[in-house]
Amino acid sequence: MAGSGQKGGGTAQQPIAAQPVTTQPQSLPTMPTGFNVNQAASTGLQNAMGATQAAVAAPLNVGAYMNPYTQQVVDRTQADIERQRQMAINNMGAAATRANAFGGSRQGVAEGVTNAEFGRLAANTLAPMRVQAYDTALSNAMTDRSNRLSAASQLGSLADQAFTTGRTINQDMASQGLMQQGLQQALIDAARGDFARYASSPTDSLNAPLAALGVANQNAPSTTTQTDNPGILGTLGALKYIGFPFPF
Repeated sequence: MAGSGQKGGGTAQQPIAAQPVTTQPQSLPTMPTGFNVNQAASTGLQNAMGATQAAVAAPLNVGAYMNPYTQQVVDRTQADIERQRQMAINNMGAAATRANAFGGSRQGVAEGVTNAEFGRLAANTLAPMRVQAYDTALSNAMTDRSNRLSAASQLGSLADQAFTTGRTINQDMASQGLMQQGLQQALIDAARGDFARYASSPTDSLNAPLAALGVANQNAPSTTTQTDNPGILGTLGALKYIGFPFPF
């Protein structure tokens, strides 16, 4: 009699227990602690708005852009004109002395006309200098305001770039998380299938030899069927009908 572990000269293989599949959750990449793009975007946008408001709403202080040497140039020019006036008055007095007319009315009229002309010369010389200095300071102030607005705009662009970078990183992290979730779900499904096959392996091992004996699906749901049992006489009649030789 063959042993319980042998049938038909062979050895029935024992079902191999499926090894449980364990997966270690992978950690998502983290942002460096020294720099936060979201905070940089928020701070940059606030600074850009503050700088823009300050550049537009702040009063234009033209005096702060005046050339500090303007007054020295004006004073020096005015001193030169005054020196020329005094020299002209002295020359007129010397001429009047030589003509024995010093202190006369003609000398007084001549000196008055000379003083008026030098005053007009000083005004015509110094006024354009002051206007030019003011125009230069105003141009410098407007240029500085434009530069500040450009810097604020650049800061706003950098803030937008930081925001776009942070959003891209978040989208990439979300995509990577979905991909890892899909891989882990595939591993879970594979482990579930292995466990199902492991759980059904005893039944499958029992059905295999039964199927070889013609008794398949023993563990299938039972169904009620009605069959005719011919009995021993019916069986012998059938054998005789097909010509089975009987010894009697």
